[in-house]
Amino acid sequence: MNLLALKNIFLVGAFSLILFACNENDKLDIERSASAFDIKQGEASIKQSNLHFMKSFRINDSVEVANCFTTNAKLMIADMPAIEGRDNIKHFITLAMSKGITNFELKTIKIWGDSSILAEEGAYKFLDHDDNQLDKGKYIVLWKQEAGNWKMFRDILTSDIPPSALVNEKSEVHKKRLRK
Repeated sequence: MNLLALKNIFLVGAFSLILFACNENDKLDIERSASAFDIKQGEASIKQSNLHFMKSFRINDSVEVANCFTTNAKLMIADMPAIEGRDNIKHFITLAMSKGITNFELKTIKIWGDSSILAEEGAYKFLDHDDNQLDKGKYIVLWKQEAGNWKMFRDILTSDIPPSALVNEKSEVHKKRLRK
């Protein structure tokens, strides 16, 4: 083997070692970051945000409800196009409140994730001002940090009530209101 071939083998080996070491260091950094993340702090933050969300809904404050979402959030409700962006979500919340949804109850079932994103699984109920249930179902929310706070990034909810029953139930509630 000549000197040039040995030099090339050495360079390829050295380059591979450096590349492998960088990848290993990156992996270690990621593992350290993930192990340093305290899921309990994330859970506590999400529970606080949910309490603020529900309180804001009860006092008809669509701005505060919308502020629980990231600026580029997406709200995805079955049988509807996605609602994109905090401003559009605020507008949707305002409409929902004007249609008689005055209370929103959330029950967290499980939260998991890491420092980059958290996922929350839960159940919800929509109630009117007389605490009549207008809808109930389940949800998945993906949470991201924005300005140091965990906020809803993707919110997906689906009703447990079949669409035809929901329409009939809403119309019955609406008829009761008209009779009052």
